[in-house]
Amino acid sequence: MNIIKNDCIKEINIKNSRFICILSYVDNEDEIKSILENVRLKYKDSTHVTYAWKLENKQKYSDDGEPGGTAGAPIMEVILKNDIINVLAIVVRYFGGIKLGAGGLIRAYSKSVREAVLESGLSEYIKYNYYEIEASYDDLKLLNTLVKDFDVIDKNFGENIVYRVKIGECDDNVNSIFYGTNMVIKKISWNRLFSWDFYLFLTDVFSLERFNIFDNTFSATDDDYL
Repeated sequence: MNIIKNDCIKEINIKNSRFICILSYVDNEDEIKSILENVRLKYKDSTHVTYAWKLENKQKYSDDGEPGGTAGAPIMEVILKNDIINVLAIVVRYFGGIKLGAGGLIRAYSKSVREAVLESGLSEYIKYNYYEIEASYDDLKLLNTLVKDFDVIDKNFGENIVYRVKIGECDDNVNSIFYGTNMVIKKISWNRLFSWDFYLFLTDVFSLERFNIFDNTFSATDDDYL
């Protein structure tokens, strides 16, 4: 599976009709709804606002008044052929006075999305797990050895040492790596909209230590850790 590398807007012109594709990475239906509302407001003078979206386990498309199967379905077909998930593709049309016919519409909507996908680029979709690892200063050397193959996204040196790491879900072997140590590991429930930078900003400004994004705390010495 793939995701788009960048949100983008790509416009093409076919027989005086403008087709504007707005390609967006999305995580959930609330985000999709919000983007659609904003696009409809921005292009309120357009003839049609068609779209297709696909999440991991759900998908939907709309012709928005175009002849059935000539807009939403071709948009979705491009998404499926490129095996893209977590994406919303909106194509705004301004009618240019020349009718394109069913075949012409299908080709136009398909081309609009294909060119947007090419401009955005694709990358492999990898699910990540996020962990907070707390250790004493006596275990610093061991901690650095154990996380050498992880992506360490934050380090905090306070009363104890706290590293935050992300690991591809298919490579997640945290349990076996830290089993038998005195370190405490917390799996973090991650929300794409809540960035580490914002988290660190809040902790610095308000001296806050924990938010409700943390759960599944366990000790590395627990018998049920494996």
